[in-house]
Amino acid sequence: MPNESRAPDYGPETILCDTSFVSVVQSAGANAKTINAWPPETRRRLDGALLAISVITLAELRDGHIYAGWGGARRQRAEQLISSYLLVPLDMSIVDRCAELRAACRGGGITVPDNDIWIAATAGTRGWPLVSCDAHFDLIPDCDHIRLPIASA
Repeated sequence: MPNESRAPDYGPETILCDTSFVSVVQSAGANAKTINAWPPETRRRLDGALLAISVITLAELRDGHIYAGWGGARRQRAEQLISSYLLVPLDMSIVDRCAELRAACRGGGITVPDNDIWIAATAGTRGWPLVSCDAHFDLIPDCDHIRLPIASA
Protein backbone atom coordinates (compact mmCIF):
# COMPACT_ATOMS: atom_id res chain seq x y z
CA MET A 1 0.00 0.00 0.00
CA PRO A 2 1.46 3.40 -0.97
CA ASN A 3 2.40 5.89 1.69
CA GLU A 4 -0.56 8.30 1.54
CA SER A 5 1.06 10.87 3.85
CA ARG A 6 3.68 11.64 1.20
CA ALA A 7 3.04 14.73 -0.92
CA PRO A 8 2.38 14.03 -4.60
CA ASP A 9 5.25 14.72 -7.00
CA TYR A 10 4.17 17.32 -9.55
CA GLY A 11 7.59 17.69 -11.11
CA PRO A 12 9.92 20.66 -10.98
CA GLU A 13 8.84 24.17 -10.09
CA THR A 14 8.51 26.54 -13.05
CA ILE A 15 10.14 29.96 -12.71
CA LEU A 16 9.74 32.77 -15.25
CA CYS A 17 13.05 34.47 -16.02
CA ASP A 18 13.38 38.16 -16.78
CA THR A 19 15.80 39.47 -19.39
CA SER A 20 18.24 40.68 -16.72
CA PHE A 21 18.60 37.15 -15.33
CA VAL A 22 18.96 35.50 -18.74
CA SER A 23 21.55 38.09 -19.78
CA VAL A 24 23.67 37.38 -16.70
CA VAL A 25 23.42 33.62 -17.24
CA GLN A 26 24.13 34.03 -20.96
CA SER A 27 27.51 35.50 -20.13
CA ALA A 28 28.19 33.19 -17.19
CA GLY A 29 31.96 33.25 -17.72
CA ALA A 30 32.12 37.03 -17.49
CA ASN A 31 29.51 37.06 -14.73
CA ALA A 32 30.86 34.27 -12.52
CA LYS A 33 31.37 36.72 -9.62
CA THR A 34 27.73 37.83 -9.87
CA ILE A 35 26.36 34.29 -10.07
CA ASN A 36 28.56 33.08 -7.20
CA ALA A 37 27.20 35.94 -5.05
CA TRP A 38 23.64 34.65 -5.40
CA PRO A 39 22.36 32.84 -2.30
CA PRO A 40 23.20 29.12 -2.51
CA GLU A 41 19.60 28.08 -1.71
CA THR A 42 18.35 30.25 -4.59
CA ARG A 43 20.93 28.80 -6.99
CA ARG A 44 19.81 25.28 -5.97
CA ARG A 45 16.18 26.29 -6.47
CA LEU A 46 16.96 27.61 -9.95
CA ASP A 47 19.03 24.53 -10.83
CA GLY A 48 16.07 22.28 -9.98
CA ALA A 49 13.43 24.38 -11.73
CA LEU A 50 11.99 24.45 -15.22
CA LEU A 51 13.06 27.90 -16.43
CA ALA A 52 10.73 29.80 -18.74
CA ILE A 53 10.81 33.11 -20.60
CA SER A 54 8.10 35.33 -22.00
CA VAL A 55 8.07 36.25 -25.68
CA ILE A 56 8.75 39.77 -24.39
CA THR A 57 12.05 38.58 -22.92
CA LEU A 58 12.87 36.82 -26.19
CA ALA A 59 12.33 40.08 -28.09
CA GLU A 60 14.43 42.06 -25.59
CA LEU A 61 17.28 39.56 -25.83
CA ARG A 62 17.28 39.53 -29.62
CA ASP A 63 17.11 43.33 -29.70
CA GLY A 64 20.12 43.52 -27.40
CA HIS A 65 22.13 41.15 -29.57
CA ILE A 66 21.34 43.10 -32.73
CA TYR A 67 22.00 46.47 -31.10
CA ALA A 68 25.33 45.26 -29.70
CA GLY A 69 26.35 44.17 -33.20
CA TRP A 70 26.81 40.51 -32.34
CA GLY A 71 27.91 38.43 -35.29
CA GLY A 72 26.07 35.42 -36.62
CA ALA A 73 28.05 32.82 -34.68
CA ARG A 74 27.64 34.63 -31.35
CA ARG A 75 23.92 35.14 -31.97
CA GLN A 76 23.55 31.46 -32.85
CA ARG A 77 25.21 30.45 -29.55
CA ALA A 78 22.86 32.80 -27.71
CA GLU A 79 19.86 31.27 -29.49
CA GLN A 80 21.00 27.80 -28.40
CA LEU A 81 20.96 28.93 -24.78
CA ILE A 82 17.61 30.67 -25.23
CA SER A 83 16.12 27.48 -26.71
CA SER A 84 16.71 25.73 -23.37
CA TYR A 85 14.00 27.92 -21.78
CA LEU A 86 10.28 27.16 -22.02
CA LEU A 87 8.87 29.91 -24.26
CA VAL A 88 5.59 31.35 -22.96
CA PRO A 89 3.43 33.12 -25.57
CA LEU A 90 1.01 35.92 -24.80
CA ASP A 91 -2.67 35.11 -24.35
CA MET A 92 -5.74 37.07 -23.29
CA SER A 93 -5.27 36.30 -19.60
CA ILE A 94 -1.81 37.91 -19.80
CA VAL A 95 -3.23 40.89 -21.72
CA ASP A 96 -5.90 41.39 -19.04
CA ARG A 97 -3.40 41.02 -16.17
CA CYS A 98 -1.01 43.45 -17.86
CA ALA A 99 -3.77 46.05 -18.13
CA GLU A 100 -4.61 45.55 -14.43
CA LEU A 101 -0.97 45.87 -13.38
CA ARG A 102 -0.41 48.98 -15.51
CA ALA A 103 -3.45 50.65 -13.97
CA ALA A 104 -2.40 49.63 -10.45
CA CYS A 105 1.14 50.90 -10.96
CA ARG A 106 -0.01 54.15 -12.53
CA GLY A 107 -2.59 54.65 -9.75
CA GLY A 108 0.07 54.01 -7.11
CA GLY A 109 2.64 56.32 -8.70
CA ILE A 110 4.87 53.33 -9.51
CA THR A 111 7.07 53.62 -12.59
CA VAL A 112 8.04 50.30 -14.16
CA PRO A 113 9.10 49.72 -17.78
CA ASP A 114 6.18 48.48 -19.90
CA ASN A 115 7.97 45.32 -20.99
CA ASP A 116 8.56 44.37 -17.37
CA ILE A 117 4.86 44.76 -16.60
CA TRP A 118 4.18 42.29 -19.46
CA ILE A 119 6.73 39.89 -17.96
CA ALA A 120 5.25 40.22 -14.46
CA ALA A 121 1.77 39.68 -15.89
CA THR A 122 2.98 36.49 -17.60
CA ALA A 123 4.40 35.13 -14.35
CA GLY A 124 1.32 36.16 -12.38
CA THR A 125 -1.21 34.54 -14.68
CA ARG A 126 0.71 31.27 -14.55
CA GLY A 127 1.19 31.42 -10.77
CA TRP A 128 4.96 31.26 -11.19
CA PRO A 129 7.64 33.21 -9.37
CA LEU A 130 9.67 35.66 -11.43
CA VAL A 131 13.47 35.79 -11.18
CA SER A 132 15.38 38.93 -12.13
CA CYS A 133 18.22 41.23 -11.16
CA ASP A 134 15.92 44.27 -11.22
CA ALA A 135 14.60 45.85 -8.02
CA HIS A 136 11.59 47.49 -9.69
CA PHE A 137 9.76 44.14 -9.86
CA ASP A 138 9.46 44.44 -6.07
CA LEU A 139 7.16 47.43 -6.67
CA ILE A 140 4.67 45.57 -8.89
CA PRO A 141 1.60 44.47 -6.90
CA ASP A 142 1.34 40.73 -6.20
CA CYS A 143 4.57 39.93 -8.05
CA ASP A 144 6.27 36.86 -6.55
CA HIS A 145 9.76 38.20 -7.24
CA ILE A 146 13.07 36.45 -6.65
CA ARG A 147 15.56 39.32 -6.87
CA LEU A 148 19.18 38.39 -7.40
CA PRO A 149 21.96 40.88 -6.67
CA ILE A 150 24.44 42.11 -9.24
CA ALA A 151 27.94 41.85 -7.76
CA SER A 152 30.01 45.00 -8.05
CA ALA A 153 33.40 44.81 -9.73
